[in-house]
Amino acid sequence: MSFSFPALFLAGILTFLSPCVLPLVPIYLATLAGTSATSLREGSRGKGLFTATLAFALGLSVVFVMLGLVASAVGKTLSSHRVLVLQLSGLAIFLAGLKLMGFLRAPWLDREARPWLHSIRRGSGLLWPFLFGAAFALGWSPCVGPVLGSVLAFAGTSGSPTKAALYLATYAFGLTLPLLGVSLMAPLALRLLDKTKRHLRVFELASGSLLAAIGLLFITGNEAAIMKPVTTSVDLAATPVTAASPVSPATCSAGVSHEPATSESVSTAMTDTEGMPTMLEFVAAGCPICQRMRPVVAAAERGCSSHGIRVRQLDVSTSVGRAAAAERGVLGVPTFLFLDSAGKEVARLVGQQPQEVLIQSLEVLAGQKCDGFRPLPSSPAEGS
Repeated sequence: MSFSFPALFLAGILTFLSPCVLPLVPIYLATLAGTSATSLREGSRGKGLFTATLAFALGLSVVFVMLGLVASAVGKTLSSHRVLVLQLSGLAIFLAGLKLMGFLRAPWLDREARPWLHSIRRGSGLLWPFLFGAAFALGWSPCVGPVLGSVLAFAGTSGSPTKAALYLATYAFGLTLPLLGVSLMAPLALRLLDKTKRHLRVFELASGSLLAAIGLLFITGNEAAIMKPVTTSVDLAATPVTAASPVSPATCSAGVSHEPATSESVSTAMTDTEGMPTMLEFVAAGCPICQRMRPVVAAAERGCSSHGIRVRQLDVSTSVGRAAAAERGVLGVPTFLFLDSAGKEVARLVGQQPQEVLIQSLEVLAGQKCDGFRPLPSSPAEGS
């Protein structure tokens, strides 16, 4: 499990403790219990308070997860510009953190809007608290909005609908778990919350600091510290073996041979990776992920080629590439092998990779920093 899940859970708890949520907890619980906040504090728990609160939490969580799926779909649409999306998302998260800490003023964000909340009418079953929670999730408040927006930006860069849904579910769990606990232990928990209100500013600063730190990680290209890289692979068995065709240097920097795979040609392909540290990329002519990775690899090569690092490609659509893939135990494309100066494999990455991950791996291989600040890759259409 990556650090992102505990961070999102903590963000949910801090949202619960924010000035926009914590003071309203007695009112929301009283509404769910069908009694008054004063009665709750005096010991009256109302009828079915916990089950109503559970339905409220479920309604809120369902909406959050759906929003996460929408964010993931938007992120997938912009996947060809993933580096830029990561940086812009990081900037948005960082600014949201500054807003919560009070360093950034945006009066239009200080307004509260919950257009559907007052239209929910109390009923006798569990449907109305479910809808009540959904309406709460669809509203905006100066404390919840920036955090939720940051979580959605984070989910949009996950590269996976499942992961995005889990991110939002984790955040919702952190937000609703304390509420469920209070509903179980009212009125004692309400009296404890009243004492906690004096620390609201501390909780708000903690939320802002957490968001600002995550935003900085995204902006500087270090988001791998809290989230796993996006990795998807293509089965070599499903990769079409195409006839040899002319390949320009712009589309294949390795100069792959299309001659029959003799032992001598395979040996030449392998010994070409010796003498200096090398990143050997296995690609295929019919692999769309390989095409998307082409500008990312080119940018990484530009930043690291002057530091004694060599980048080579082998096309598994060719006989030499297939033989080399079999020799190295490569099962999917794209696969990146990081070889030392003796040609020995020291690391391996499979599937689509962020540019910063490739650069960091190359820097470890070279033993020194590469040039430049994470240059944005050109579009796949350029140079073709």
